[in-house]
Amino acid sequence: MLIEPVALSDFFLSFFSAALIILLATLYAALFAWGKASGRRSLGVAAWITYFALMVCVAVFSYVNHFSDYWLVLSLLMALGYGWMPRFIWRLCAATHQPDHHPPHQAGDHHD
Repeated sequence: MLIEPVALSDFFLSFFSAALIILLATLYAALFAWGKASGRRSLGVAAWITYFALMVCVAVFSYVNHFSDYWLVLSLLMALGYGWMPRFIWRLCAATHQPDHHPPHQAGDHHD
């Protein structure tokens, strides 16, 4: 439970760590997708480094905001889950865009 409010001296640290979480999460997903689409391994490494920085920001945000108990577990699970989401989304896109995924249309079929 959030009982202890954020100290005024930690307000900017809380604000900037939250902003960095959003920016780094976006950068992580973009680098991951760009690395997969282009096949460049260096972008995959950059995505992992960005994800590590994201985890540090989540830790700072959780510490500054005095997260404890299930709030701490929830923030950790969300950060870990976000690490897997671009991989799952990439697999889903790759599976649905396979050339043999769509059966060829036969003559006489009606399309709406």
